[in-house]
Amino acid sequence: MKHLSLVPRLWLLLAALAVVCTALVPATRASAQAPLSWHSGWFVKSICYSDARQIASSALNRHGYRTVYTPPNAVVGSNGSTIVEVSYAPAQTSYSPNDFSRVYFTVTGTSNVSSAAELGRNRVRQSIVAQRYFDTC
Repeated sequence: MKHLSLVPRLWLLLAALAVVCTALVPATRASAQAPLSWHSGWFVKSICYSDARQIASSALNRHGYRTVYTPPNAVVGSNGSTIVEVSYAPAQTSYSPNDFSRVYFTVTGTSNVSSAAELGRNRVRQSIVAQRYFDTC
């Protein structure tokens, strides 16, 4: 597996944090909240890029996260106490959305409870990694 250089990793992390922070804006009105904890990680999967949003959405829904925001190249889900964001981007600049290609996924869990953020991120990530195709694109 080819490793990302520092700059693309930072851009993916920055994009993930921006999406999560945007989704949290309505929740910041509560005054007695504990500090937020977040856990994030990325991986590469060979899939049809056109299926990335559906794979991310189904992984979130499968683990009880209702989709609350769908910006381009990301899906954000919440179960009321934890927010999990899945962002994705093609690994190469020349790709066809309907052909198998390498896609970078970043999964970020955010919560007032660190273990809940970690568990949410790990479950959604594991679900996406385990996804298998039976047909071609």
